[in-house]
Amino acid sequence: REEVLIKDSFGLPTLLVLGGLGQAILSVILPSRYALLPLVFLLLRAVILTTRDIASPARYTSKLGVVPGRTSAQLPNSSYDPLRSEKASLFGSKPAEKGVVVFNLAARFNHPLGALAPGGKELAERFLACHTDLLRRAEEYGCLGGANFRGGDAASNNTILTIYYFRDLDGLNRFAHDPIHRQAWDWYDKEFVKERGYSHIGISHEAFCAPAGAYETIYVNMQPIMMGACNADVKNEATGDDEWFRTLVDASSPVWRSQHSRMGREVKKQEAEKN
Repeated sequence: REEVLIKDSFGLPTLLVLGGLGQAILSVILPSRYALLPLVFLLLRAVILTTRDIASPARYTSKLGVVPGRTSAQLPNSSYDPLRSEKASLFGSKPAEKGVVVFNLAARFNHPLGALAPGGKELAERFLACHTDLLRRAEEYGCLGGANFRGGDAASNNTILTIYYFRDLDGLNRFAHDPIHRQAWDWYDKEFVKERGYSHIGISHEAFCAPAGAYETIYVNMQPIMMGACNADVKNEATGDDEWFRTLVDASSPVWRSQHSRMGREVKKQEAEKN
């Protein structure tokens, strides 16, 4: 969201200055015995909430959505039939049986004002419009979901990154040529760079096509994140309906014990030995 983007662009010194300025204003307009009440209230609230969370760590991790134990992200089949035993399973017979496409989309504000720089608001609006449209039409594009991150390599946190996951490259290409994405690119390339002559906002993308058996995931005591937070569209052949299922699966059994096994290579090795 735009307001979060702006808020996170301020470093600790800036926030302390703003807080001090706010307290100074309160000291001027309120009687001295009341001027510190907002600060005391916020401090007490922080102490009470932190003490409560420390006293009940299980409740705190549950509130965060942490999934206990070991889990992994796996792509469900494109369809299943609960009435037919041979097609009743949502997932394949071995890990990483389906390929996946990873798309990293990033922007960086190379300006002292960060997201408040000229063009920052317009860029945020176009990023959000593309993101909202992509998730709304996820079934059409084969999009599994996305995760948002802020870069911490600079004090201003001036890099934003969204990681998207697609079932295949065709779906990503359909999104890339969609009008709303083209409009965002045209605004940046033609209006922002060429017409205004600006260069203080950089954009980038990376695309990785991981075939079946060439990737693996493991999460231990984590809330659903990245590919583990995705949802896949699966057609129910018995009803003809499209259903959505989480990609996160339990990974506590021995079949998930190593990187090779999570790539499905142990299963392939066993099958080769049998033959």
